[in-house]
Amino acid sequence: MRTRRLFPLGKAYGEAFCNRQIETQKLMGHIESGKHTFLVAPRRYGKSSLCENVFLQLNCAWSKIDFYIAVTEKDAERILLNGVTELIGKSVGSVEKLGHILKKYAQRLRPKLTVGTDPVKLELSLAEENSSPAENIAEALLILEHLLREKQQQAVLLLDEFQEIGNMPEGRGIEGAIRHVAQETQNLSIIFCGSNPHLLKAMFEDERRPLYKLCRKIVLNRIDEAHYQAHINRAAQIKWGQNLSTDVFAGIMSYTERHPYYVNYLCDELFSECALLPTSADLLNAWELLIEEEQSDLMKDFASLPNNQRKLMRYIANHDGQALYGNDVAKKADLPGNSISRALSGLIEKDYIEKIAENYRLIVPAYKSLLSEK
Repeated sequence: MRTRRLFPLGKAYGEAFCNRQIETQKLMGHIESGKHTFLVAPRRYGKSSLCENVFLQLNCAWSKIDFYIAVTEKDAERILLNGVTELIGKSVGSVEKLGHILKKYAQRLRPKLTVGTDPVKLELSLAEENSSPAENIAEALLILEHLLREKQQQAVLLLDEFQEIGNMPEGRGIEGAIRHVAQETQNLSIIFCGSNPHLLKAMFEDERRPLYKLCRKIVLNRIDEAHYQAHINRAAQIKWGQNLSTDVFAGIMSYTERHPYYVNYLCDELFSECALLPTSADLLNAWELLIEEEQSDLMKDFASLPNNQRKLMRYIANHDGQALYGNDVAKKADLPGNSISRALSGLIEKDYIEKIAENYRLIVPAYKSLLSEK
């Protein structure tokens, strides 16, 4: 295997997938027992990689529905109906002999059987263009569940960027429709995830919302250093015939702070550019190149933040995220003491910082270098 494939910047498969053993077992257990899952992690932590590796191990039918481009409830309806139809084809196959189920449960949707080179397949279209998207979504999921029961099949629906539903004015109706079906399913498991943990938590942990306590929660934290050491040194043995030096490995962990995307980004650069075992100087060069490549996009995002949020991010980058409510912090950060709480809340909501125990840290480690005053 080419070692660079062990450090993908997209999805990780096979030997490129590092650890996540506990999360893998939990998710497999949820799917096998028909439970729904709420997957919590900042962007680029490997949510999709975890899910797809679990699906491969279980050898189960699944379909991913991405709500990233969904702006209205009609968008969500169209995207979900397409995903359900795709999953029916993967899990059930031909539904030619299952007309009794379609007749019983398809009231607002118009089932259509298509004949081609494959077995007869089902398409779901709207019976009336002005019908309720929430009710149509519920009906499509109900049809899928009962077809799975009839065929004695298990399947998984991965709903990605699900926080976009919560951003819609009519989103509560869709949330309610999904809950209505999901709390009755036996053969269909649903995984909810997205790139904004704060908004997703509001959807699933607020008792006033329809999806409250519907799911089991799995939190993806950063991978332990010991697991990274085994993974990276395995690649080093393939590439250079020996492990990385203690200093270089410690440097990788320090620069990236074990953020999965940046560990892979930095290692990809090292393993592609170093013909010989990398030194600390090589590591610094690779990190500086990474920062240079990331600078434009990250600083554009940073510049869009309100002034107080920028000041607080700069303070955390240069000091730490402990005891942020003290007068000393307000003075050093040049912030009014009563504005720190609001700035923190805004940065958490926008996924720039996260709270670990009583400490706050920047989610993207590259900001520490970009905002450094040293």
